[in-house]
Amino acid sequence: MTINEITLEIESILKQASKLLDNNSSVFMPENLPKEIIVHFNTIISVCESRKAILTVLTTLIVYKHINPNQDIRNHQANLPYGFSGRTFDTQIITPFMKKHGFPAMIESGWLTRSFEQNKPYDLEYPGKITPVKAKFAFLSIIDSIESNVVNPKNCLLYLFQKLIKHKKSHKFNIVIHSLKDKKMSIDEIISLIEQHFLLSSKVGKARLPVLALYSIYESMIHELNRYAGKYLKPLEPHTSADTRSGEIGDINILNKEGIPFESVEVKYEKPITAQMIFDAYEKFKNYPVTRYYLLSTKESSKSELELIKSAISCISKEHGCQIIVNGVIYTLKYYLRLINNTDTFLRRYVFHVSNDDVIKFEHKKLLNELIKERV
Repeated sequence: MTINEITLEIESILKQASKLLDNNSSVFMPENLPKEIIVHFNTIISVCESRKAILTVLTTLIVYKHINPNQDIRNHQANLPYGFSGRTFDTQIITPFMKKHGFPAMIESGWLTRSFEQNKPYDLEYPGKITPVKAKFAFLSIIDSIESNVVNPKNCLLYLFQKLIKHKKSHKFNIVIHSLKDKKMSIDEIISLIEQHFLLSSKVGKARLPVLALYSIYESMIHELNRYAGKYLKPLEPHTSADTRSGEIGDINILNKEGIPFESVEVKYEKPITAQMIFDAYEKFKNYPVTRYYLLSTKESSKSELELIKSAISCISKEHGCQIIVNGVIYTLKYYLRLINNTDTFLRRYVFHVSNDDVIKFEHKKLLNELIKERV
């Protein structure tokens, strides 16, 4: 089957799952799906936001078994005996499908997670450190039951897709940004809100928040400030894409009309800027006519390090001409907010990015919603 044919087959199963859900108003239990398997699927769904790789790999294997009944899906790598490339199948078909329908999804593939990439079959003795333990047991048990012909792959997909539909509905809401129409927040109020969101957000994924905030302010500045006339803001790269792999010179990049880097911003979360970071940044931009390069952090550098930073900046300025600026994230945001005419636009863009970025967790969105409600 071609990629398009396989995708159509998965879409067809999803439609069936949706109809079953609509008709019963609760999750339909397919025939011959034992209660223990249902419990295992429920375990997977309960951790799917924080452990997207488990959901992605499991969905990939079940779909592959449905399409290729004779394949032992425990042999998930092509270099295993009678194996296949689960990662390729995931990257080409499953992850795009999950993203399209708003289900928890990886940036590229579940197989980029170390706990799943070991060159060992996914049998009950698989040594990978999949966490939590209950999810590992559920994952391996479902695969074992499918390969033992205890359960039918399509029935598994019907149940899994129904659970994902219900999960999506329960986790979907709009942040109450519309409530701000009747109250214009001051710069100090906006900064207070952003600081609280950074501080109180759960650990996993929160390092992305300062990047989204700075990107949001640049979306305003690119249109308002003469410095950026004829320039454009490049779309954000996924959080998991290292600059060296993506080819970018920073987290946020402003390009000229020829597509050449003009200004870049590198954001460090809870990591104070060091002189070595300055030199590392220079290695990324030294071949480009970048006029300014910002290294911004949520944590201050030590006084002793600041002297080394000044020396590094001076050295690079003489050699290249780029003006390297080291500063704090919050201080920079506050300064930039004073430069733009409509601070409401910044806040709305921040809300938009928090709502739609793949890395941001449901907890981060919920917290922002609550913080905005408190202020209106």
